[in-house]
Amino acid sequence: MKQITILGATGFVGKPLLQKAIDNNFKVKILARNKENLQNYTQSIEVIEGNYFDKDKLQSAMEGSEAILSTIGPPMNCRLSATDEDKYINALAYIIKQMQVNKQTRWINISGAGVKMAHENTPLARKLLRVKLMAESKSIINIKDRELQLLEQSNIDWTSIRPPMIKEKVEGDFVVDGNKFLGMVVDVNQLCEFMLAEINNTKWLKNAPVVGTK
Repeated sequence: MKQITILGATGFVGKPLLQKAIDNNFKVKILARNKENLQNYTQSIEVIEGNYFDKDKLQSAMEGSEAILSTIGPPMNCRLSATDEDKYINALAYIIKQMQVNKQTRWINISGAGVKMAHENTPLARKLLRVKLMAESKSIINIKDRELQLLEQSNIDWTSIRPPMIKEKVEGDFVVDGNKFLGMVVDVNQLCEFMLAEINNTKWLKNAPVVGTK
């Protein structure tokens, strides 16, 4: 049984991701601030109680896992201070460092369709989305851009998935592209299935696929 770590397992994407991981017979460790939010799962998973910004708790949550999956991100429609934005970057920098120490390589996280890779020629539709998000939630773009830069500079096997708006019960097929904007929404369950499938796939290693439901 493969052990994975899920960061952000109590959130909108994290909860269905956790359930699907259990359904697919993964051994799961998670980092959560409050075990009470996971009463239905505690018999099936190992919970490390703590904060994403606590290095000791992060290390405990990562230990022994073959893949680290993260749905962590700043709150929507919120402009954080530069210091608070740095906390997210410092946490990911620590994770990358510890993965190297632990000889762990597989990292999969949720980013956003408005986030830009270095030297990427962004299509117009994604440029417009980026402008919109910069006006509404500038900290998300700032943090996710910087996170992607860290990953691009690292030597781990990362995949940073770039969805548009994530919703429940979206009808259509799940689609993936390296750059092209693929619609305004993605189904949360399809997104979670893609995250878990990527643990053993190599097509999107060291890349940031744009996804959607069409």
